[in-house]
Amino acid sequence: MRRIVGGALALLVLLPAARALEEAKPAGTPAEQYKALEAEYKKSMADFMTAYQAAKTNEERQKLFKDKYPNSDKFAARFLKVAEEHPKDPAAVDALVWVFSNSRNPGKGGPREKAVGLVKRELLQSDKIAPLCDALGQGIDQSGAEALRAILDKSPSANVKAAACLGLGSVSLSRARIAEQFKKQPGLAKAYEGIMGKEAVQAIEKKGEEGMKKEAIGFFERVVKDYPNAKDARGKPLARDAKYKIDGILHPIEIGKAAPEVEGEDTDGKEFKLSDYKGKVVLLDFWGNW
Repeated sequence: MRRIVGGALALLVLLPAARALEEAKPAGTPAEQYKALEAEYKKSMADFMTAYQAAKTNEERQKLFKDKYPNSDKFAARFLKVAEEHPKDPAAVDALVWVFSNSRNPGKGGPREKAVGLVKRELLQSDKIAPLCDALGQGIDQSGAEALRAILDKSPSANVKAAACLGLGSVSLSRARIAEQFKKQPGLAKAYEGIMGKEAVQAIEKKGEEGMKKEAIGFFERVVKDYPNAKDARGKPLARDAKYKIDGILHPIEIGKAAPEVEGEDTDGKEFKLSDYKGKVVLLDFWGNW
């Protein structure tokens, strides 16, 4: 009898905990979970900016940064969970793009490192991961570069391979700029080890600015040569982007030189070229949304 009563009491104790776990689990489809998280982050950022603009003193602003600024790594962990629980769902790619675009901490066991591991385990065969390559290409950490190399080696999709090449070229180009900073400030290399890892810093110091530029050009040339017909998600040729990047390295913009060609879409979705406006005064407004 005592065993029955004890078992019943244990069950009563466990039920609230089980309900709490059930309530904590995000509701909706993976896409709905992703959108809800994205909306929550944007609201947190908007609330912070409103409070920051209303602050009267530097002390108030510093306290706001400490207490109210949205922690991107905490959000990244939640986005990562969506991807981990639904790795084959399209929302997983969106969630991982968010992680790679917003979590810059390369620390062991952090969201970024775990996201790289998930890509290598679950997504290398997917033909939908080209956006991941673009997001990884914005970083400089060694784990991100290794993920891009794994995608390049293992992906069966020419579009994804081309995107991985572009991403690797972008990483190398960013590292070329860092190499230039190392030359101007020799003590900076040590500080960068905590940001991108010791191995990456050693590679930059060994190759130098020109070596990193040469490496970047090699990746961009591979896109043009090996994947001439590859396209991004919007149908635009990736080889064209690669050619622009090569031209930007070999012929940097300087005062008095002709501006390189720029192609894009206006607010109505109509394609245009900078050369269409030759002879006219043109204001170029480059912007991003993070």
